[in-house]
Amino acid sequence: MTNIPRKPRRVAGIAVVVLAAALPLTAGCGTSEPEVPPAPAAAAPPSPVLRTLQMPDTLLGLPRNMDRGAVGSAQRHLETLKREVAPATSAVGWAYGNDGADADMVFITGVSGTVTDQQGLIERSLQPYRIKSHEPVDAGELGGTARCGHGRFGEESYLVACAWADPQTVGIVAFLSSRPQGDRTTQLLEARKAMTKLPS
Repeated sequence: MTNIPRKPRRVAGIAVVVLAAALPLTAGCGTSEPEVPPAPAAAAPPSPVLRTLQMPDTLLGLPRNMDRGAVGSAQRHLETLKREVAPATSAVGWAYGNDGADADMVFITGVSGTVTDQQGLIERSLQPYRIKSHEPVDAGELGGTARCGHGRFGEESYLVACAWADPQTVGIVAFLSSRPQGDRTTQLLEARKAMTKLPS
């Protein structure tokens, strides 16, 4: 096979010069620079998912309790919580359970808004409840921070008070029973999920 001689490089250079001479020149410029496309604008960060709280018809299998005293207990600290997250976008407070000596009762209180100090807000939220101390617990799939503590309410009632806080909501779920209570984290997470309303 014979080698085909390559064309001199100057031929390619002449072709470029001829092509450039045939194109119109931009006014005030000796040569035209290729236009560089503008960089794409940075995508705006997604808007945060706004959570609000709702009051379910039943909670943990318990119906709403219509006793004025029980409901008042759940709503007693609602105004304080509203001020903590001002402006509040939602607020709930109610009692669940049946009347009777052996009936379990669950009290919920919560607000949505802007939470800037999750840990501090939990500490302040649990102060009114009759528990000596509280410990961190799993906050679940909704995130944030959660704590629970055990105590007594009178001589015949056992209390577990739990609170959670995330950037948009804070809530307290208090469990009252005539029997000693164990860990209530599972019930806290279930109650929190039932109370939390995410935008559709």
